[in-house]
Amino acid sequence: MTLDFPTSQRIDIQLLNSGGEILTKWSENHAFTQEGGTLLINPREQIIYDETIATRELQPGKVYAVEVFFPKYPELRVRQKFMTAP
Repeated sequence: MTLDFPTSQRIDIQLLNSGGEILTKWSENHAFTQEGGTLLINPREQIIYDETIATRELQPGKVYAVEVFFPKYPELRVRQKFMTAP
């Protein structure tokens, strides 16, 4: 699979509340250049991005979701729900 990117941004991460509202967006705290690039993923290979996102908006005992995606490729998106510790 070949993915082309118009800027240096490859992924984005969003923290959402139980209603689907965005609380925090990873890309808001990062600067990206206009330098494009191409990512080639061969069969049985994987790409790992080791990133973090601010969690100060979280409250104990509530359900949230984190969503990770390639902004240029909306079909390549994953969302995982979780509950914070009480």
